[in-house]
Amino acid sequence: MNNETILVVDDDPVFLELLTDVLQFEGYEVHCSADGRTALDLLESLLPDLILLDLSLPDIDGIEVLKRGLEMHPSLAAVMISGQGTIKRAVEATKLGAYDFLEKPIEAHRVLLTVKNVLAISLSKKTQEISMQETWQKYRMIGVSQAAQKIFAVIDTLDGTKTAVHICGESGSGKYLVAKALHKNSPRKDAAFVHVNCASIPDTLIESELFGHEKGAFTDAQMKKKGYFQQAQGGTLFLDEIGDLSLAAQAKILLALDNGEVQRIGAEVSEFVDVRLISASNKNLEKLVASNEFREDLYYRINVVPITIPPLRERTDDIFPMAEHFLGAICELNNLPQKELLEDCGPFLRNQPWKGNARELKNFIEKVAVLTTSHKINRQMLQLALNFPDIPATSSYQRETLREARNSFESDYIQVVLRECNSNITKAATVLDIERTHLHKKMKQLGIGGI
Repeated sequence: MNNETILVVDDDPVFLELLTDVLQFEGYEVHCSADGRTALDLLESLLPDLILLDLSLPDIDGIEVLKRGLEMHPSLAAVMISGQGTIKRAVEATKLGAYDFLEKPIEAHRVLLTVKNVLAISLSKKTQEISMQETWQKYRMIGVSQAAQKIFAVIDTLDGTKTAVHICGESGSGKYLVAKALHKNSPRKDAAFVHVNCASIPDTLIESELFGHEKGAFTDAQMKKKGYFQQAQGGTLFLDEIGDLSLAAQAKILLALDNGEVQRIGAEVSEFVDVRLISASNKNLEKLVASNEFREDLYYRINVVPITIPPLRERTDDIFPMAEHFLGAICELNNLPQKELLEDCGPFLRNQPWKGNARELKNFIEKVAVLTTSHKINRQMLQLALNFPDIPATSSYQRETLREARNSFESDYIQVVLRECNSNITKAATVLDIERTHLHKKMKQLGIGGI
């Protein structure tokens, strides 16, 4: 017995009745409509698991019904029904978000097979979205790959402990996020999480920064100062890029960890500190130990539980979900309308090298979000954004305004679409998801002639 709800929209009463009978016989709950307006009214109060939608309706074009339906219910699964001469438009509908299309005349077994497959894909997608939401709530990270799941499992295993953890991964791979998740899922979650970028601290200041100093302890010590160890009291101290510390600094950290005490510069007595240490590096500490650039005793002290984050190019399953998450967050942060990455964006994103890992992916998605005005982002838009010139970091560069940058991007994209549609304005407007008159206005505004 199926529990799914299906909305069937077709202006042919015989076909509509036949399709309804076939679906109801299989146990589906079926709602019917013979025109677009009634279908949209039903969608106001009904969230079907699937809509079977005829392209040629008497009042509102099927593609327009699809657009409005997806605006109301972004997760709506749709299959288009096409007659003779409408195949191209059915393909256009799939670009807008429809899962599939059926061409009349349609055999019952073909309908049922398509419905079953689309519902399975839609359910899998919804389940994955729920799973990702739960993952985000717990870890503040997105990951569906086997490598990501292993990291989440280690975080869960360490819940309730103060075990030292060392995180290894390339720059931009998410070491800070893993450290933060370890803290968030520990008994110390309500205490301080102190992030220290070891690479940015001069060796002459490392002792003062880590352990603090008394007023007057040295020339610039104008007041008493707590070090990072004291600031993290009862919480977590995250020493990022620990592999960049000098051997002298490493020795001082080891002493503090072994004794559980630190002494401010200029102080006469030591202070007890209770911190959980998490460290990270983009360098291979074992190799640094072998070359006498990192203390072996400190290495074993901090590397009780190692976590290795593979580069993004080695966990491609994470790329599209991360891109979707970044897009939603960036649109919200910048007060932009929410946008959606279409399915053809997946292979494109997975095929990029992402040498800067998640940080590079996030920056790229931000560029896409800012430059595109369409709510639906496809592969072509990503390609144009990838080729869109980065702004040189020189004072002599004549910077474009955001409006100028968007106009440049839109002009390139519209011309690409026009070429693909053989200069057919109506088809191009459909692909671009804008009114035909709006496209004419845009072309005039951007100085685009016939292609």
